[in-house]
Amino acid sequence: MKQYVALGLKRDTALSISGLTRHQYYYEPKPGKPGLKPSSAVMQQYEDEQRSVSNELIVQRMQEIQSDADLRCGYRRMSFQLQLEGYQINHKKVYRLMKENDLLLPKAPKQQRNFVKYRRIAPQCPLSHLEMDIKFIWLEARRQHALILSIIDVFTRRILEWHVGISITQHTVKSVFGQVVENHLQEKDMLAKGVHIEVRNDNDKRFSAQSVQNFFGENYLNQVFTHPYTPEENGHIESFHKTLSQALKDQHFDTLEQLEARLITFYGKYNHHRTHGSICGLTPYLFNQQWEAGNIERIKLDKRKIRFKLLIPRYQLSGNESLREASCSNQGPLDGDSDLLKKQVDGATTIQPSVQRSPAVASC
Repeated sequence: MKQYVALGLKRDTALSISGLTRHQYYYEPKPGKPGLKPSSAVMQQYEDEQRSVSNELIVQRMQEIQSDADLRCGYRRMSFQLQLEGYQINHKKVYRLMKENDLLLPKAPKQQRNFVKYRRIAPQCPLSHLEMDIKFIWLEARRQHALILSIIDVFTRRILEWHVGISITQHTVKSVFGQVVENHLQEKDMLAKGVHIEVRNDNDKRFSAQSVQNFFGENYLNQVFTHPYTPEENGHIESFHKTLSQALKDQHFDTLEQLEARLITFYGKYNHHRTHGSICGLTPYLFNQQWEAGNIERIKLDKRKIRFKLLIPRYQLSGNESLREASCSNQGPLDGDSDLLKKQVDGATTIQPSVQRSPAVASC
């Protein structure tokens, strides 16, 4: 454009044709890197006066902190430490100095997780797909929540094990699932059958802990995590917890013992007395019993959807034992008045792996 102005074209006419402003026309970029040059010193509050401290001395202090195993930290905590020592320095400069002098901590490796591939589950047989989750119940007298861990068999809708306590840790998860392995998977000899067992859970830290993931790997169980904000991927245990909430919504509990007594009643009735529409209108225990007896037909509607058909009239099951007695893995009375067996899980150990890792799904 300057060439056209030099040839006699008026400046304003040339600017209107080119669409440039006068500021853009006269602007000349300066050589070098834009912005202020990095400071070479930092002010430090020392007693009642301020003094200038060079970057070299700041780096030496950083090296002293990083060499102490008890104080070693990242750049943000390093900025806090230096500021407490009187240095007027922000985290940006701390990061630059630490990076230039190779003082930054290595990034922690991102924990690997297997996420669910299919939202809808089409289990082949009992114990092939399990789900677990934690429910919170308020205790009035203690003014805190009690936590309930439940593990459900998706195929039969049966609650295999459960635990209630003031706190649930990763060790509790391993202990309760150790009971599942010992009392259910080994009892059905899933190792010899070669069934590929999937355990679904959300991204709770108690489930994603490395020790828990190692536990499932050692027992040849395929642990998968639901995607964030998608509780429908763990829908069966979520639905069960909704049923539990409905049963307890009008009741108040002061102590953990009162809640435990009520839960023993509920879980016993749920497994033995409460019918379920998705399993032929049977109770979970009765459905599992009739499946083993060959009276249940599994019908595949499409790739990810199934339904069941009861091959005998329902009235023929009226005298079944499971309809008269509500026993559960933690024996206790249904009325909750007698002494309860304390549901304290003390780390069940597995004698052998529960299932065999196999690329093909074996028949049950």
